[in-house]
Amino acid sequence: MRADISLVNACLLPAYAGRSPADWILRAAEAGLAGVGLFGTNFPPGAGSLREEVTGPLRAVRPDLLIALDEEGGDVTRLDYRRGSVYPGSHALGAVDDTGLTREVGAAIARDLRAEGVNLCLGPCADVNSRPDNPIIGVRSFGDRPDLVARHTAAYVRGVQDAGVAATLKHFPGHGDTRTDSHAELPDVDRDAASLDAVDLPPFRAGIAAGARAVMTGHIRLSRLDGLPATLSRRIVTGLLREQLGYRGVVLTDALEMAPIVRRWGYGGAAVAALAAGADLVVLGATDGEKLLPEVHDAVQEALDRGTLTLERVAEAACRVASLRAWADPGRRAGQPDGPSPAVGLAAARRALWAHRVPRPADGRPLHTVRLATVANLAVGEAPWGLRAPLLGLGALASATDVEPGTDPAAVRAPAGAGPLAVVVRDAARDPWQLAVLRALRARRPDLVTVDMGLAPGGPLPGDAPATLFTRGAGLANAAAAAEYLSGRTWRGPLRT
Repeated sequence: MRADISLVNACLLPAYAGRSPADWILRAAEAGLAGVGLFGTNFPPGAGSLREEVTGPLRAVRPDLLIALDEEGGDVTRLDYRRGSVYPGSHALGAVDDTGLTREVGAAIARDLRAEGVNLCLGPCADVNSRPDNPIIGVRSFGDRPDLVARHTAAYVRGVQDAGVAATLKHFPGHGDTRTDSHAELPDVDRDAASLDAVDLPPFRAGIAAGARAVMTGHIRLSRLDGLPATLSRRIVTGLLREQLGYRGVVLTDALEMAPIVRRWGYGGAAVAALAAGADLVVLGATDGEKLLPEVHDAVQEALDRGTLTLERVAEAACRVASLRAWADPGRRAGQPDGPSPAVGLAAARRALWAHRVPRPADGRPLHTVRLATVANLAVGEAPWGLRAPLLGLGALASATDVEPGTDPAAVRAPAGAGPLAVVVRDAARDPWQLAVLRALRARRPDLVTVDMGLAPGGPLPGDAPATLFTRGAGLANAAAAAEYLSGRTWRGPLRT
């Protein structure tokens, strides 16, 4: 039995290369494509408008198209990829532990997305960060306690969807206990059903109860449950998520372009396996999809011919995606207020600061900063971070120095001249190089303050621990809050200009 191309397209979310929609993606949208995933590389240069130059032309072809963006606040942003997010991320919100604030931030992010024509938010992370050295989750999680993560996941979902954007719980059934980054390798999580139920599933239950319109599967293997990655596992997608948790909304995959999936199954094979497992919307990733769509179409047809995939399963998936498109249709949401509302971001970031032995300055002298550059994971990308921009905006920057990763600690010099010194790091506690540079600089400048923009410790520090300001994230809002604290000056006006 042959599958109509539009039926298969109705289950696919590809991306395209370039700053404006390519002709092929416009044709695919006309041919029933479910939606488009946007990335930082798709944003217009300079002051160009995403709505006018990208989402508008897409919606002119198909008004109810799903347009998806990774927008978590904090470290993971696409709207503010060139400046850093004007909202703190989940780690900061979980530390404040005010679900009303979390809901408000979620709604503010969603209003910004709506204003740009985006109707599917690929967030929040419902992962419990139960492994502190997790290389890919970290500050993207609300915390390390299932109850904390559950209540903030539910609040965030409600906030996003209050503003008319569909929220996505990720990465089912929980990416918080992984030692490896699933963009590069397939993590193996040693969880039995009981521990999974106690630790990882409560936030997903809470998000589902809050009405989450979408759930994203993770490219992780729970070998005690199945030998396949969760994305391709019928036991996990259909058995655990659908039957045990009772979820009835859209299940979408994490990007199939991620190495552990595409290297073994390819795009076509992975798409077929995901659909057969119970996924509804197949996310291809940031790779230009012009040549990938025919590969997926052919693989689906071959699977239908062999009987390893049924037309009923594809039609079921397409029907669920159509329901999501109808719910998130921007035309249905006309009259709801759109952004911007970033003031809540700085207010939330201020509340998330943790100052250990860092007094507020009395004189407001400009600061010298040394930033120890780190290699960001692929979820974060190359969004800028550090104190240079906000200190400059406050008129409180004396000098700014970046130190490249791996630089000999003995070769790193403290800035010349008088004035306070802030050394900006990210997750220094688990990076021997950053720790070595900090020791070398502290030997020359015992008065320096460390500003750690990564994961904050889970408990109190010893009284004699070095002076450290924890921002609990590296977004622009986090940086601006730290710059205010260290300079004694107050930010005036919006962060996003």
